[in-house]
Parts: sequence; C-alpha cells; structure tokens
Amino acid sequence: MFGRFVDDGFAPIEAERHDPFTTMAPLLAAADLAFVNLETPVMAAPPATSSWGTRMRFVGTPARLATLAAAGVDVVSLANNHHYDLRAAGVAETPGHCAASGLTVIGAAVAAEPRLRVETLTARGRRIGVVAATTTRNGDQRPGEPLLPFAEERGLAAAVTPLLVAARADHDLVIAIMHWGTEYAEVPERWQIDAAHAFVEAGADLVIGSHPHVLQGIERYRGAVIAYSLGNFLFDNTVELPRQTGLLRVTIDAGRCSAARFDAALIHKYPEHHVAATPGRRGRVIRDRLRALSAARPLRTPWRDDGDALVLDAACPPP
Repeated sequence: MFGRFVDDGFAPIEAERHDPFTTMAPLLAAADLAFVNLETPVMAAPPATSSWGTRMRFVGTPARLATLAAAGVDVVSLANNHHYDLRAAGVAETPGHCAASGLTVIGAAVAAEPRLRVETLTARGRRIGVVAATTTRNGDQRPGEPLLPFAEERGLAAAVTPLLVAARADHDLVIAIMHWGTEYAEVPERWQIDAAHAFVEAGADLVIGSHPHVLQGIERYRGAVIAYSLGNFLFDNTVELPRQTGLLRVTIDAGRCSAARFDAALIHKYPEHHVAATPGRRGRVIRDRLRALSAARPLRTPWRDDGDALVLDAACPPP
C-alpha cells in the first residue's frame, strides 16, 4: 500500500520521491514472474478524505504504482479487502493504471459471475493457472457494483478446489493466492490449513497468503509450498512484527517447483517508508522466527540456513 486516509486528510508514502524498493529490485528483476498483493485502489486524483468516513482506507497514485513495475514486479493481485476502499470509482480505475504501468492484474472485480475463476499467465512458454480470492472485504457487496472474488471462510475450499482441478488439466503450474486469516495472528487458523491442504490435493503447486500483516510459517505439504502469510512488503505500520518481511522465491524445473528460498527484509520508516534486504544479525532474527513458526506443529516444515537466506530443498514433487 502507498498511503492511507487519516483524521485530517491523506497520509501518503512518497514512493515517487524515495524509491521504496531499491535493495529488493535485483531479486525481483531476476524472477521470470514476480507477484505482490496490491492492497490499495489506484486513482489519478484521489479524494481529499475517505469516502467511508474511516481512516482505515488506502489509496495510491499512478506515479507511486509505477515504482513496483520499475523494481521488477510483474503481477499484482487485487483480491483483497481494500479493493473497494474508494468504492466503485476506485475499482473501475485501478486495473487501467496497473496496465499502463506494465503490471498484469489478477483477482480484479468483475461485472458478472463467475467472480472466482482461473486466470492464465505465461512465462518461458509455460502456462501458469492462478486462482485469486479473498475471504474478507470492507463493507457489503452493493447491488449493481462489480463483484469482488470473495468467498466465505466456510465455503472457500468448496468454491476454489474445482477451479484448481480444472487448471491442473491444462496448465504447467497452478497457484492459489488467498487473502485470508486473522490480522496480526502469527499462526494460521485450522480452517486455513484445511483449505490449503485441499488446494494442494486438488492440484495447486503453490498457495500464497496475505492479510494478517505479519509473517506466518511456510509449510511443505505433499511437496507443494504453502505460505500462509508473507506479511507486509511496503506498509506504514513499522512496529516490530509487521515490519518483518521478505521475498519467497520458488524455482521451477520442468514445469514443477523444485526448491524454495526466503530472503529476509525489513520495512523502514525513514527517510520515507521503504523495504530493504536485511542480511546479518537483523536478518537472522527474521529467519529464526520464520523457521520456528514453520517447524512448529502442525506445519512441521524444516528450513535450513544458506548464508543470509533460508532454503527448502526439493520443495515440490518431481514431474
């Protein structure tokens, strides 16, 4: 996110003045496809105050959005609770600004059902099927407004698994991107674990989560990789746990994932909010925490140190 409404107006993260992704750009640019959750609508001329009358609403501008593409991000998911923060006007405007910046959008609101669907991306000649969904939204769905890819928690697995089965039939890689869980909880809830396992059993190679705003454990289940929450990447909350973050990199070999790597990072407040790669002692604090969360029950997934990164070997089954 690039800023929020506060009591006396809008408090931006001035990304266009101070590049927030400088130290992360080499890692992002090295990827064939780099994904982030874009937890904000984007408008050329945002209103001066929140259209909801609350400060927990976000907005970005095209110039700030462009810093993501410049850093090497390729794909943004809009399937999250803040997609409607500027109501229908923000929903309508955001995808166009993303496209103009060179970013591919997944999980956008749609005019008609199905709101949940398989979206196809390509990289190096491989077809990648992605299903993006959110189990949380800010406000109720209004009649006549675009449909957010939303599913109730209790119905998430039933709604998503048939799509993953279909995607598995004609894609080389299948990814489920979920916006779910409890904010600031360090451990996923049982229903999330059950749903993630069902996604893998239906054909997902990767399950990537967001919404809790803190890192949670990363699990290897039947060879697939499940990141229940990767925390924040650029955010204005810089207290200790929400500022701990990193990049999850998954290597694909012969159309299947073969290893995973986590590089630790921290969000800093000065001179402007930015995220920075964090080697050494401070990075070890993040890595030790992620390793402990991953190793604990019920995830039971051991990661090993590889210099300033964590590595999960043989992450996914061979083809």
